[in-house]
Amino acid sequence: MRFSGEAESITLLHEKGVVMPVEPTPRRRRLGAELRRIREALGWTQEEAASRLGYQSLSTVSKIENGLQGLRIQQLPHFFEVYGVTDAALREELRDLVRRAGEIDWWQRYEGVVDDPLGDYFSQVENAGALFVFNPLAIYGLLQTPEYARAVTEGSRVWKTPEDIDRFVALRLEHQRAMAERRPPLKLWAVIPEGVLRQEVGGRACMRAQIEHLMHLARTSPSVTIQVLPFSAGAHAGMDGPFMLMSFPAGRDLVCVESLRTSLHLNEPETVELYRTTSDLLKSDALSPKASLPLLATIAKEFS
Repeated sequence: MRFSGEAESITLLHEKGVVMPVEPTPRRRRLGAELRRIREALGWTQEEAASRLGYQSLSTVSKIENGLQGLRIQQLPHFFEVYGVTDAALREELRDLVRRAGEIDWWQRYEGVVDDPLGDYFSQVENAGALFVFNPLAIYGLLQTPEYARAVTEGSRVWKTPEDIDRFVALRLEHQRAMAERRPPLKLWAVIPEGVLRQEVGGRACMRAQIEHLMHLARTSPSVTIQVLPFSAGAHAGMDGPFMLMSFPAGRDLVCVESLRTSLHLNEPETVELYRTTSDLLKSDALSPKASLPLLATIAKEFS
């Protein structure tokens, strides 16, 4: 994975009228995805959009939408006018993506550990306003204790050396710290299957500490909601596997299907709506947040 530490000024060579390729950073890709969404909602092809924007070739629009060509903040008012973007929150989000397009993110210090898809995930979740997560395999990363995170990383066999394991665990914990300091805080809603809570990841003491950590978050953090999906729920809406549903202050919601080292981002309206329905059904199938606490306490006690 390459990282561009250069200033945004390298993206356009005004004197020669030459547009330079840029690093398709997560923010540039998100900017391009939002502009593509707006264009498609208007029913325009890339060629039609290029003509309306005054570009000679549709390839310019294609490169912008794929994060391969930078935009300057001064260009955005023209895009707003042509695309009819009047929503103030969406305008400010697009401005922020342009301003910060070339910024070095904290996770870029972990070169060799963070691949492009995982970097995209970090960028997305740090900009999200709300996140619903369902994972029948492990407790979600932002809710993990350090001991649980290490046990999951070691157990996955993806990371081969102790040094690689140390770096990935450090990455997880730094992500937690960054999100804990974010203002406004992320509204995190997790539905956790009972089987995940009873799986002895890292041993009994590790699991007891992990469950007690979940109880502490549920009781003390207004931005965290935890529901337990009990065995008695039987077959449920999440049988197809893990996913995350991200909502943003402006722009289209996003579904992320994540594994340990990669993630798939889906933002087609029909797909997002399908996962939104699934999340609602899982909330209905699970115990209420209040009723989940006694079950968490029972399982923690059993690990004593």
